[in-house]
Formats: sequence, structure tokens, C-alpha cells
Amino acid sequence: MPIVTLFLPLQDPVYAFSVLLVILLLAPIIAKPLKLPALVVLILLGCLFGSNGLGIIARDAQLIFLEKVGLLYIMLLAGLQMDLSNLQRLGMRSLIFGLLTFGLSLTIGIISGQILISLGMIVVSGSSLLASVLLGILYSPHTLLAYPGMTRLGLAQQESVGVAVGGTVLTSMLTLVGFALIQATAQSQIGLALGLKLLVGLPLLIAICFWGIPQGGRWFFNPKADVPLGVQFIFVVATLFMVASATQGLGVDSIVGAFIAGLALNRSILIESDLMNRIDFVGNSLFIPAFMVSVGVLANPKVFVSAPGSLGVAAVIVGGAVVSKWGSAWIAGRLFDYDRTEVLTLFSLTIPRAALVLVIALFGKEASLVDDNIFNAVIAYIVVTCLLGSILSEWVGQKLATQIEGQG
Repeated sequence: MPIVTLFLPLQDPVYAFSVLLVILLLAPIIAKPLKLPALVVLILLGCLFGSNGLGIIARDAQLIFLEKVGLLYIMLLAGLQMDLSNLQRLGMRSLIFGLLTFGLSLTIGIISGQILISLGMIVVSGSSLLASVLLGILYSPHTLLAYPGMTRLGLAQQESVGVAVGGTVLTSMLTLVGFALIQATAQSQIGLALGLKLLVGLPLLIAICFWGIPQGGRWFFNPKADVPLGVQFIFVVATLFMVASATQGLGVDSIVGAFIAGLALNRSILIESDLMNRIDFVGNSLFIPAFMVSVGVLANPKVFVSAPGSLGVAAVIVGGAVVSKWGSAWIAGRLFDYDRTEVLTLFSLTIPRAALVLVIALFGKEASLVDDNIFNAVIAYIVVTCLLGSILSEWVGQKLATQIEGQG
């Protein structure tokens, strides 16, 4: 055995954290010339340096802690950055599209799961139906990875863009509720107590958060109070963890609480403010990238070599995910009388999957509802959809901008 392997994976947190920081430093440098999303490169580097690659770092207690904080931070930012005005401006169309993109994806995912299980392409130790529903939930959420590009092109106020963003709010909420039910079912917690928690406790907590948090924000964020920026930041982080703890106490995953905290703070923190810049900077510089690396460490790309059938599973999942979002965009286009460019705008904005999909897949792996074939297929699924969404949205955005300019 080579001497170097005796010291791997790195156990000392100083050494391990040094390697993690090097990965975080390298990812954007590598991603820029390759024109890849940084999150994809972070996952790939996690695979390379992780237990199933070079074996330099492992998913130990330190990495799990950073992973959990990053996960909660992702959901906080999702709530903070939601453009809630879209729900008011394009309420009914956003509602219809949100139901479409969630419902169709869920249905196709369940069907895909049943087919894969019946063909023996994936093996589950628990309920096959629950595993199929989990796969349906995996198909449903999307990440507005391409939205900043649309904003840069001056397309944020276009109806198709607004409908996509507004529909994302509903899709995210339905996905989180569905995920909470799957978790409860897998842990045999379905019953009257869960019903009371979801139908009474959770709505009551949401009401308290949406009233109480803005009240506290009025003092902390009031320019006249002259509260230091650092104290404002701590208020936001404390709010995040207190609400996450409250939902966890109700038996609902802490990510739901993080999302609620973000929505409750949404109108109190301006997107262009120094505070929002600090919140975004800390999350996107350390905690969220650490989460992505941790997922890469969990992935086992060797499965695609040792079990070539995994490639078939990945093809089914990627294909089903793409078809479900295209179908939702096409149906919405027919209902709303959109032209081809507007339909493609909806599709390009809703095809990328990232953070929430990783969360759900991670739970499925730990609960033995998905095997290594599915988990690694999900990694491929994220890479493909992020790349496809980024490339397609850039092309469609340019076309839509030209079309609008021509009409003007």
C-alpha cells in the first residue's frame, strides 16, 4: 500500500478544509473558459477529490455541517430572491403554469420510476410506489439558473419570463410539501399527529413568521435605528435557523423553515441593498459551494463503468425530466396563446435542476429509496439540464430581445 494512502482521506479539519477551499477557488477558474455553470464544476471536483475518486476528502462531520448550512442557505436565498410581484401581476397564469410544471413532472416521474423498477434497472429496499413518487418529486422542482441572463437582456418584465418566475414559487412550495409527506411516510410518521402538524401547526407557524419577522425587520432594517450591517446580517441568519428549528420541531424538514424565513424577509430586504449583497456573498462564496462539493463526494461515477446499466437509468431520468418541462411549457403556450419563442422561454427557464433536487436525492439515498444508480443518474441529470438550460436560454433570450426590438 502506498504510504500516501495511509493518510487519506484527510482527518484533520485544518487539512480537509484547506483542500475544500482550494476546490472552491479552482471551480470558477475552471468553469469560466469551459463556459460551464460553477455548480457543475463543484460537483465534478467533489467527485474527483472525494471517497470514490482520489479519496482525499470524505463526507465527515465537518463537511456534513457545512453541507447542512449550505442547504438551509440555498432555501433562504430562494425565498429572498423570489419576485413575489409576479404572483400579483400574472397571478392566474403563474398559478396555472406552476400547477402544470409540478403536476406533469410528478406524473412522468412516477411512471418512469415504475418502469425502471419493473425492469429491474433500479433496486429499492422499501416501497416501490414510494420510491416512484420520490422520483416524481425529483422531476418537479427547477432552478432559475438562467434568470440573471434574462435580466441582463432587459427581459425581466416580459410576460413569459414573469410567468416562469411566478410559477416557480408554487412549484417550489408544492415540491417541499410533497417532500415532507414522503419523509413522514418513509419514517412511518403518517397519522393524526402529522395531519395536525401540517394542517394546523405549519400554517400557524407561517402566519406568525409572516407577521412577526417583518415586525422585527422594521427595527433592524430601519435606517434611523442605525443598526450596524453586521448585526442586520446576524438577525437574518438567526431568523433562518430559528424558523428552520421550528419546522423541524413540527416534524417537517428544516429546509421548509429556511424557505419560509426567506419569504417572510423578502419584502424587508431590497435585492440591491448592501445587506442582500452580504447575504448573497457569504452563501455563494462558502456554504452553498461546500454543499455542492459534498454532493460530489457522495456521488460514485464508477457505477457507470462497473454497471453500464446505470447509463440507461440516467438516460431515462434525463429524458423524462426534459420531456416533462417541455410538455408543461407547450401546454401553457397553447393555453396562453404564446408564440414559439415564448414557449421556449418558459422551457429554458424551467429545465435546469440543482439544489432542491440534490436535497431530495440525498434523502432518498439515506432512506434507501434510491440506489447508487439513481443517485448518480441525478448528478448526470443536474449537469445535463443546467448546461442545456444555460445554452438554450442564452439563444432564446437573444431571439426574444431582437423580436421585441423589432416590434418597437
